[in-house]
Amino acid sequence: MLTNKWYLVCPSNELRNEIRQYKILGEEIIIYRNPDKSITALEDRCCHRNVNLSLGYLNDDRIVCGYHGWEYDRNGACAKIPSQLEGDKIPPTAKIKSYPTKDFNQWVWIFMGDEERANEINPTDIPEMNEWPFTYKEYIFKADLEATAESLIDPYHIAFVHRNSIKSFMGQIKESPADFNLKVLDDGLEGFYRRANVGTKAEKVYFGDEENIGTRIRFYYPNISRLEIRFKERILLILEHVMQVDEEHVEMKQITLWKNIFPKFPAFAKFFMAKKSAKIVEEDIDFLSSNLEILNKTKNQFHEVSVKGDEVSLAFRKFWRKKLQETE
Repeated sequence: MLTNKWYLVCPSNELRNEIRQYKILGEEIIIYRNPDKSITALEDRCCHRNVNLSLGYLNDDRIVCGYHGWEYDRNGACAKIPSQLEGDKIPPTAKIKSYPTKDFNQWVWIFMGDEERANEINPTDIPEMNEWPFTYKEYIFKADLEATAESLIDPYHIAFVHRNSIKSFMGQIKESPADFNLKVLDDGLEGFYRRANVGTKAEKVYFGDEENIGTRIRFYYPNISRLEIRFKERILLILEHVMQVDEEHVEMKQITLWKNIFPKFPAFAKFFMAKKSAKIVEEDIDFLSSNLEILNKTKNQFHEVSVKGDEVSLAFRKFWRKKLQETE
C-alpha cells in the first residue's frame, strides 16, 4: 500500500454537501463538502458501535450517525451524544480518523498516510487538468497494481489490444524497435516517439495528414500515467490514475482531456471522448485481469520473455521497484 501520497477523489464541482463513500488503500472513507466550501474526509465508522457513518446523514458540517445520532465535526471529534445529559463530558476517545484534502487543478485530492507529512508533499501538478475540457470514469477490478500503472505508456499494445477501438486513429509504430527517447526522472519517466500517420481519409482531413504523429509518454510516481497525442492543431491527452483499493482490487480513474477537438460542439466532444475512452479501458481490463489470474494460478512460475522493443516496460519496472524499495 503506497501511503504518504495524494490520491484523486473526484472533480471539484461534483463534491457537494452530500456523503460520498470511497475505499482507498483498504480504508473506508466518507467525504463531503461543507457549506463554507471546505472539505471533510473521515473514516466511515462511528466509534460508538462501529457502524458505517455513511448510513447516516449530514447536519450542516457534521456527520450524524444513523444508529444513535452521535455527531462528528470536520476533524473527526465527537461533538454531540444525544443520549447524554446536557453538560456531560464527551469521552476524549470519542474520535475517528480524519484525512487531509485539497482542491487542486479542479480536482479533489486526499492524502493517505501520516497527516503531518501532508504539508511536505504536493499533489502531482498537471496544468492541463485545470485548463482543458475532460471526461472521466472510474473502474474497479482485480489486477496487479504495477501492471495497471504501466499499461497506458506501453507503446506496442495499442495496435493489438485496441485494434477494434482506436484502430488507425493514433497511428502505428513503424520502427522495429522504435526510439522512445526515454529519460529517468526523480519522480518518474518520460519519453517521446513518433507513430506513422495511417489514419483514414476523414481522420487526416480533420486531424492532419502529416507523416508522423508525435507521442509523449510520462509516468508520475506513484500512480499517474500520461499519454499525449499531438496532431497538427489538436491534442489528445489521456491520464490514468491508479490506486490499490484492497488486497485484490485496483481502481483506474481514466481522465481524457483534449485541446481544439470539436471546439464548436463541446457536448458532442465530451460524448465522443467518453464513449471511445470507455471502450478502450474495457479492452485494457480484459488483459490486466487475465495477467493477474495467470500469476495467481502459477505462483510466478512462468518467466516473462522480454525483447529490445520492451524498453519502456522494462525501464518502468526498474524505476517502480527501485522506488518501492526506497519506501520500505
